Amino acid sequence: MSRKARCSGFGAITSVPDVVTRRRFLGTLGASALIVGFDPTTRAWATSTGSRSVQRIPHLDGVLLTDLPTRQADGRDLGRIVRRLPRAVLRPGSVRDVQKMIAFCREHRIPVATRGQGHSTHGQGLTDGLIIENRSLAAIHSVGADSISVDSGVLWREAAHAAAARGLTPPLFTTYVGLSVGGTLSVGGFPAQNELGLQIDHVRELDVVTGDGRLHRCSPDRERDLFEVMLGGLGQCGVITRATIDLVPARGRARNYLLQYPTTDTARVWADLHVLLERRELDGAYILMFAPDGKTVVYQLNGVVFYDDGRAPDDGRLLRGLSAPASSAAVVDSTYLEWVERYDRVIDGWRRQYAWDDLLKPWFDVILPGETAQGYVSEVVPTLTARDFGPPTGIGFVFPQRRSKLTRPFFRIPPGNSEFVYLFDVLTSSPAPGPDPAFAAEMLDRNRRLYDKARALGGTRYPIGSLDFTGDDWRAQYGERWPDLLRRKARYDPGRILTPGPGIFS
Repeated sequence: MSRKARCSGFGAITSVPDVVTRRRFLGTLGASALIVGFDPTTRAWATSTGSRSVQRIPHLDGVLLTDLPTRQADGRDLGRIVRRLPRAVLRPGSVRDVQKMIAFCREHRIPVATRGQGHSTHGQGLTDGLIIENRSLAAIHSVGADSISVDSGVLWREAAHAAAARGLTPPLFTTYVGLSVGGTLSVGGFPAQNELGLQIDHVRELDVVTGDGRLHRCSPDRERDLFEVMLGGLGQCGVITRATIDLVPARGRARNYLLQYPTTDTARVWADLHVLLERRELDGAYILMFAPDGKTVVYQLNGVVFYDDGRAPDDGRLLRGLSAPASSAAVVDSTYLEWVERYDRVIDGWRRQYAWDDLLKPWFDVILPGETAQGYVSEVVPTLTARDFGPPTGIGFVFPQRRSKLTRPFFRIPPGNSEFVYLFDVLTSSPAPGPDPAFAAEMLDRNRRLYDKARALGGTRYPIGSLDFTGDDWRAQYGERWPDLLRRKARYDPGRILTPGPGIFS
């Protein structure tokens, strides 16, 4: 950080008990510990083939885990609200493993979910069947002049560093980049930049294993039906195993501008945000909300501009016409990669200080049309207390995104004619780690009230948050796309085994 500043993974796979792999048949596990098949009568993994009904598991390059600690770890997500204990966990050694086990699970009607970093908050990636951990497929295959090809288990921060070594970068990032490529592409990937769409809008090609165990390579020009439904389609039609993503030239540095407003100045922060959006001179602008004193929620307008060494931006020009003088903004200079990883460092600090991973996180996330976003946020935020955010780790965001840049049909955005749509997040954390059913119930009720209010104004759900959704809710979410989703589900996942956690088809 320069003197101008004026403001304040997943490791290597290790061995565990009860590993299933042909290569270790005579290894440390011994035959008595080896799971050799699945018994469809008892719906359980079998340690012998004594029963005629036992169906042998296929030969695997990786490992199938059935020990309780591994299953328990993969039976919860970041929200710590929903738990579903899987029958087994696959750490694939190859894409062939994914194909074989999906085909096996389809034959035996075992539900399957893929786990990236487990950063959904209400069981979206959980199942009582088979969990496939995509982190064991994490190769960076190539970095070209304008694209990068990676396995689905690669983290965005890893992709960023690999591209940066060539002076390149993916065009945009979510605020936290310790997420797997496959996971965010299944959801959408909403960035802090305003003019570039989402992460899914910058995908050129995918490798996908569908619900019948077949491997497909798809793109806008090849198996387009599958390509479209995999981007923001919540894993309903396949498992992403590899993605080719756009790259653009990277700038060396980033300058962040921070302007703070009391909650009573809602109109002023929105007016200043609109000035920055209309001028299109910054690389990104958004609103952050938090409760610094543990009591009062405040707004912080964030703007960023990327630049190269020796060509520092003109602060006064970029911040002209705002409600406060440019000199009142806190300014933080950093390298570009430091900016990309800015929230990773914050969350790593929370992990050390507050056991952040074990806090309950009943997050609320909704996308609002530009016609109603300011009114909705301005009405809702003053009703939220510090408890709704959960200081010191709870925060909120308003991320604007230009509507014309959102190109993927199964990422559901509000109808309307407004130039922008707005992602509104309240990223609530519980006061302390550990179970707290009363707190979870209170916040889930709040989320439902806020969602119903947003939907009445044209809003749609950004499905990383904590919300009890019915079949009618999902049909309303997909709207005119619902019959098409049903058709593609029937074609690519005829056994309906993939990603049951959201409850879209239950």
